[in-house]
Amino acid sequence: MMTTDLHSKGTETQFDLDWDDNHAVPQVMFPDLEFLFRRMNEVTVEEVETKEGETILDVGCGRAIDAIELAKKRGKCLGLEPSGRMIDHARERVIESGQEVVLVRGIGERLPFKDGVFDKVICKGALDHFPNPDRAVAEIARVLKPWGKAIITVANFESLSFRLGRRLSRVIDLVYRKDSNDKKVWQVPHDHAYKFDYAFLRQVVEPHLKVERSIGISLFFAFPWWGLILARLPRPVALGTLNALDKLARRLPSLSDCMVFKCTPRSDALQTSASAQYRVKSLPGQHD
Repeated sequence: MMTTDLHSKGTETQFDLDWDDNHAVPQVMFPDLEFLFRRMNEVTVEEVETKEGETILDVGCGRAIDAIELAKKRGKCLGLEPSGRMIDHARERVIESGQEVVLVRGIGERLPFKDGVFDKVICKGALDHFPNPDRAVAEIARVLKPWGKAIITVANFESLSFRLGRRLSRVIDLVYRKDSNDKKVWQVPHDHAYKFDYAFLRQVVEPHLKVERSIGISLFFAFPWWGLILARLPRPVALGTLNALDKLARRLPSLSDCMVFKCTPRSDALQTSASAQYRVKSLPGQHD
């Protein structure tokens, strides 16, 4: 397994090299969360449109779930991940799958690959964890072939559900005269560096990649009591409802629970972001 020097240029103070996603998935998942996770995986892999023999890089691969699925479609897949623990999890999954996936320990902001070597690059559910997402996108553009495709999937913290949920929560607190300190799902988790919405994702991506297609995934995830209602419905009814909302979400990425951008490199892009200055929309804990 290849490794990169994560401790050069002061990066050890920015990256959690022991990060583990065990805390990220609750022991009990309501239907809306289960559906969202599944559709994130499905849409990301579908948009790659893998052709046999293509070289595909998964940046922030986690447990290599997507890389394994792409390898099943005869792609030549590499998964890059900074956390040693997650690399261990990924290795176990790759062995169990019987697929051929190369695992590389490295960071998205400094990809250990030459220019223009990959046909496709994916980055799912990871960009908002990166200390320097602008630089990571610049690196994705750099390692792509001129005709290559990048598929970036990220949670939308200004989704319709989160917007309405925040407002409803304030009304409930006002009516019942309470000030709840409980962590709400629409608050940025502590392990996220940035709060992404549709406009901010475009701001980060477009200097380096041309957005060819934007897709929304799911509507109303985590709206108060929504998961409980779905859990009490017959499963075919709940699934049919979620599928109908997902079809609507595909056309409304700015309101959807998760956003997918399919991109190609800009020929005129400046392929470095060492001096990039970008606006922090929200840091963890600063906004409800």
